[in-house]
Amino acid sequence: MMPLRPIKQAFHDRYMALALVQIGLSALAVLAATVLRFIHVGRPGVESIAPLAPKVALFSLALGTAMYALGMYQRFAPMRVEEMAVRVLAACGLTWAGLALLYYLLPGLYLGRGIMALTLLFAAPALLLTQVLFQRWGEAAPIKPRVLILGAGRRAADLFARLGVPRGSQVVGFMPLTADRIAAGLPGPIVRTAPRRLHELARRLRLDEIVVAPDERRGQLPLEALLECRALGIRVTDAVGFAERETGKVLLDFLQPAALVYSAGGFGSSLYPYGKRIFDTLAAVLLLVPAAPAMLLAALAIRIEDGSGAPVFYRQIRTGKGGQPFAIWKFRSMRVDAEQAGTPVWAQADDPRVTRVGRALRKYRIDELPQLFNVLRGEMSLVGPRPERPPFVAALAQNIPFYAVRHRIAPGLTGWAQLNYRYGDTEADAREKLQYDLYYLKHQSLLFDLMICLLTVEVVLFGKGAR
Repeated sequence: MMPLRPIKQAFHDRYMALALVQIGLSALAVLAATVLRFIHVGRPGVESIAPLAPKVALFSLALGTAMYALGMYQRFAPMRVEEMAVRVLAACGLTWAGLALLYYLLPGLYLGRGIMALTLLFAAPALLLTQVLFQRWGEAAPIKPRVLILGAGRRAADLFARLGVPRGSQVVGFMPLTADRIAAGLPGPIVRTAPRRLHELARRLRLDEIVVAPDERRGQLPLEALLECRALGIRVTDAVGFAERETGKVLLDFLQPAALVYSAGGFGSSLYPYGKRIFDTLAAVLLLVPAAPAMLLAALAIRIEDGSGAPVFYRQIRTGKGGQPFAIWKFRSMRVDAEQAGTPVWAQADDPRVTRVGRALRKYRIDELPQLFNVLRGEMSLVGPRPERPPFVAALAQNIPFYAVRHRIAPGLTGWAQLNYRYGDTEADAREKLQYDLYYLKHQSLLFDLMICLLTVEVVLFGKGAR
């Protein structure tokens, strides 16, 4: 039997090397902070630095542990630079909080507030830079995770027709099962072997992952061989999970209800809703303070453009959590007679009903600011699927599978779909955005919420996706 370590060494050592480099950079950050802190007294020599060894070790290990806990050393997790920045900052915050508690038990290891602050100031950009370089380096084809697709039929072909060329993986081949009719146009070679010998093939091809995507699963999957592959450290993923990782959305055509039932995110957690509610309340209060001047100017601009008799706010019924209707308030950005016929109408690109002031309000999302009061009232969350109007919801739920699932959580002022897809005005757009909403529902967490909020700042500042 071929030993396990040579097969997996090239992969695991990359993450081990990253962790060791970052731990080393953390240690250097402590030393640099100490030198800078005491340089004004003229003695940052060995007598000042030598006693730091246990303190340096504790800080470096604590920060490395926090980075590991936040998923920075996990396989198959390509991230945006913004997401990496959020996680690095969160790791620094966790390290600060954890060590502050530990110093009460072990006061001899106390670094000092000044040194700690300087250390984190030095460590954060260094960690982010190494993480970015590591991920960019990891995108090179020779060191991408090697993936075998178990299945070579219509399902596998449809999967890659939607995915295109995988960004974070190298597909080494497609292995057909007995019931598969091999499809044309598969983006990789056909690999044939007896299903029961799959683990031998995995060793020979030096696989990192097997994606299960056959046309028929019942009685077809080589479960014993797949278990053997798992024992070898090879990841086994279904087509939906693989597509989620590559695209950041759930592909409706491949989704089974069980995929949502078994999701590992905050959905269904007993503690997450309380943390999310606290996060929403604090964030809404903090946002209302700097937003107040902009809201006053918006109200004044609407009055100047349309006259004192025209309403400043627009009240509209939307569908909230559990399908319950609620009223949202927005700064009015359209003419008063925008829906003169009384029938709800989708907003459109360059909508002629939008006023000049309204166009500016929409570009920078100022028209949405009154919804912070909906967040305070608990009718909305800061992050979640955007609430739609009941007539649209009724029609979309009939035509789009799983559409009603988005109402299992509170709607949001911003969301994952808003960051990844344009402002939609058709049923096809609603279907596409639902795929991002379902991804958020499966993976929601306070860290994910924080990342979405920070990315939304970019959208607001540069007017991306507004209509």
